[in-house]
Amino acid sequence: MKRILACTALVLVCITGCSAAGGADTPSPSPSQNNFQRLMTIGRKMAQCARAHGHPNFPDPVANAEGDDIVFNLPGGNGDVKTVFRSLEGFPECKSLLNQLSDASPPRKSRPPRVGDPGPKDVPALRNFAKCLRQHGIPEWPDPKADGSFPLSGTPLQAEGKSNRIRTAAIACEQFWSGRILSS
Repeated sequence: MKRILACTALVLVCITGCSAAGGADTPSPSPSQNNFQRLMTIGRKMAQCARAHGHPNFPDPVANAEGDDIVFNLPGGNGDVKTVFRSLEGFPECKSLLNQLSDASPPRKSRPPRVGDPGPKDVPALRNFAKCLRQHGIPEWPDPKADGSFPLSGTPLQAEGKSNRIRTAAIACEQFWSGRILSS
């Protein structure tokens, strides 16, 4: 009987010690929660860098509608954020944070095609459009891919966005293409 009591006491001590030390009642955050927190931390540092380098009203990040990414709410929307980020690329500490944001951000969800989107059937017209853009001040504009998109991702043209130079050339070339431009 003494042995049974001694064994029972030993088991109770072990269980109590394990539960107190293990903290098993607290679930660990999921990888996506950890990544979101990392993204939010980098975003806050990015906002501080922007404010320190000429953008005193740059906001702190907030969660997007899905809760898996961050956004910076500027009056002009995403276009204004891109403009600010481009202006900060010359500051090494900001450039490093921009790279970290890019690496930590979730992959962009592809959207379904919309009515009016260019496709393979539009490639001849898009080639003429590209040639026209090159003749009207954008010599680096590429030819379209077989799917009707232009390989602009990661290029200075993508960073330039809808600048006056691109708008002016696009207006001059409307006879070849006046629809949406898809970038890939």
